[in-house]
Amino acid sequence: MKKLNLSITLLAVSVLTVSFAKAETMTAAQGLEKIQNNLENSKANQKEYERNLDVVKHNLDEVNKAKTTVMKQKEAVSSEIVKNNDSLKKVLVQERDINALITQEKEKLAAEAKQVEQLERMMAQIKQNQKLREANIADYQNQLQMTTDEKKAWKDREAELRTQEAKTIQSVRSLASEESTWSNKKKGYEGEAKRWSAEAEKQQKIHDTYQGLADQKK
Repeated sequence: MKKLNLSITLLAVSVLTVSFAKAETMTAAQGLEKIQNNLENSKANQKEYERNLDVVKHNLDEVNKAKTTVMKQKEAVSSEIVKNNDSLKKVLVQERDINALITQEKEKLAAEAKQVEQLERMMAQIKQNQKLREANIADYQNQLQMTTDEKKAWKDREAELRTQEAKTIQSVRSLASEESTWSNKKKGYEGEAKRWSAEAEKQQKIHDTYQGLADQKK
């Protein structure tokens, strides 16, 4: 951002408010010299404030651009969080379903173990079923481990996205504060530029009047 130049020139002499009758106590050349100084200082101050006003406008534009960029980043992160949560929900549903399948298989295994004790004739078939159930459980346990790892990965990513979101929110707040500061400075410099413009116009009129008096006495 551009820096402000605050070296404003003060009026070397106060504005002349005496009437034309009182002004006759000094020479027209002296009055004209004082008015000339006031006019030059007023014009210098007007240019200084107008330059600073341009700097403020430029910086305010830069802040607005940065704010727009950060807001877009925040929206992108928020969208990723929604997608992340959707994926996490799917994994949780899969985990629930697999746990239900494991529970079912364990219940069947327990029931069939009782059948082995009760029905000697069906022992061979039941043992075969047991092996199948155990293989299924092992497979489901492997799947469960995979979903557990995947769930952890999604949760870790959510934590990272939350951190990014917090940073973008902090950036938005900081830029909003900076925008307010520059807006207030803009108003101040606009007022000063307008005031010194009016002062320069006033001093120009006084200068022209005394210039006319000086020309008449030549």
